[in-house]
Amino acid sequence: MRSINSTFCDLCSHDALLSLAYPTLGAKNRSWCCMRCICGQKVKSFGSAFPIFPKSVWIMASIAVVGNLLVLLGRYFYKSRSNVEHSLYLRHLAASDFLMGIYLTLIACADINFRGQYIRHEEAWRHSSLCAFAGFLSTFSCQSSTLLLTLVTWDRLMSVTQPLKPRDTEKIRIVLRLLLVWGVSFALSAAPLMPNDYFGAHFYGNNGVCLSLHIHDPYAKGWEYSALLFICINTMSLIFILFSYVRMLQAIRDSGGGMRSTHSGRESVVATRFAIIVTTDAACWLPIIVVKIAALSGCVISPNLYAWLAVLVLPVNSALNPVLYTLTTAAFKQQLRRYCHTLPSCSLGNNETRSQTQTGYESGMSVSLAHLGSGGGGGGTAGGTAVGFGNSRIKRMSHRHMSYL
Repeated sequence: MRSINSTFCDLCSHDALLSLAYPTLGAKNRSWCCMRCICGQKVKSFGSAFPIFPKSVWIMASIAVVGNLLVLLGRYFYKSRSNVEHSLYLRHLAASDFLMGIYLTLIACADINFRGQYIRHEEAWRHSSLCAFAGFLSTFSCQSSTLLLTLVTWDRLMSVTQPLKPRDTEKIRIVLRLLLVWGVSFALSAAPLMPNDYFGAHFYGNNGVCLSLHIHDPYAKGWEYSALLFICINTMSLIFILFSYVRMLQAIRDSGGGMRSTHSGRESVVATRFAIIVTTDAACWLPIIVVKIAALSGCVISPNLYAWLAVLVLPVNSALNPVLYTLTTAAFKQQLRRYCHTLPSCSLGNNETRSQTQTGYESGMSVSLAHLGSGGGGGGTAGGTAVGFGNSRIKRMSHRHMSYL
């Protein structure tokens, strides 16, 4: 009897072989019998092969939801008078990352609902409209976040490398850029939900966490679409972001030639900050790119990897973007100091203790940019007539540099 059960369980993972070996056993009965033995490995929930799944998914969901909600509320109540375009981009980035937190919350709730009996409801869950909606949210968040990060990087690149060039303040152009990003992201995410033969009936239901990555069956229906999202778009964005931050760092170094002693300390801080931003982007996108390419190359990828990717890889940017782009910037720290100064329990000394390195960097940046701005005018008369105008532009230029750091 034990050998018969062992043979049955060996065939359990291959439904075609099981139906040939037991032709009188109906499909529903085969599923029930397989549920009883599960080939020696009980599938109790989404994270059956990932013991820390329940805790991790709730932690990442909480960070993504709370962090991005704070950014949205903070940037709504505090509207920066300078760099309005950049601030608007970051608000939309927070909204995009907030959607990832909603997706993780849905998966966490489903894990609680099906815990201990997931195998009984696996097919019903993967084919449900809630799973399709969760898959739409994850893809929508990933693509919009990727495109918005690229847009934010482009905006920073233009401000740092061309500080004297007037900024585009026309709202219609800014709105059109954002509409294009959201429109493209929505179209890419909603396409698998449309009834068509290319994607099949349940494109997002290919796996238990409703991802459109499709690594255990890389050539399933719609595999070209999946490869476009997770290989082409992510790779191009990562290369552009890496190139842009290297170019920005080079521009900052070139502009600080006259104040090396005060500039070098802050320069290392800026370089570290840029390196962290690029590293977090790479930590989110590179594993996805590598795994997807490996799957398409014929490597056998375990379906259990979906849990790791869904919880510890995809949400990396969504969890860290609020910290990198808002909560650790000079503008946020300045507002925090002002708010602290209004509190009666906060000492005045805390508001006045500003880092000498920061002050030195600002003055050094102003002097170096003044040298950069007046470099084109060789005559003393020309330089003298443009002092007032040049100083105001230099202050705005220095402030624009500092607001990104």
